Amino acid sequence: MDNKTVFDVNIWISYFLKGKFTELVDLMANHDVEFFRAKELTDELVFVISRDKFKKYLHLPLQSYISFYEKISTLIPIQTKFSGCRDPKDNYLFDLAFQSNSKYLVSGDRDVRETEIDKPLNVVSLRTFKEMISE
Repeated sequence: MDNKTVFDVNIWISYFLKGKFTELVDLMANHDVEFFRAKELTDELVFVISRDKFKKYLHLPLQSYISFYEKISTLIPIQTKFSGCRDPKDNYLFDLAFQSNSKYLVSGDRDVRETEIDKPLNVVSLRTFKEMISE
């Protein structure tokens, strides 16, 4: 697949809260997107999506969302190397993107998107990502 991609937790949560499972499958089937995950990303996703404020928006059992996420993404064990993000707890996203040879890191977090890097990686918003893969 040409469009190796890491989605930040906020992107996954947005898709799940809006019930846009088919859009994720469409990205894979029609735009050659391959999603990558790491244990750190899964742990953060489970922690965030389990918050009480999200329960009223989730129409399926929590495990259904996690199972779907695990089925459409490839697990990559990562080594901690990167330390340049303004929010240090997000450094693992860059490790995951670099170590999976991803082309895109998609995030709604400005601390992630504005991180300066010296490797080829498109760190973009979801809107920009969709525009780029549709060209």
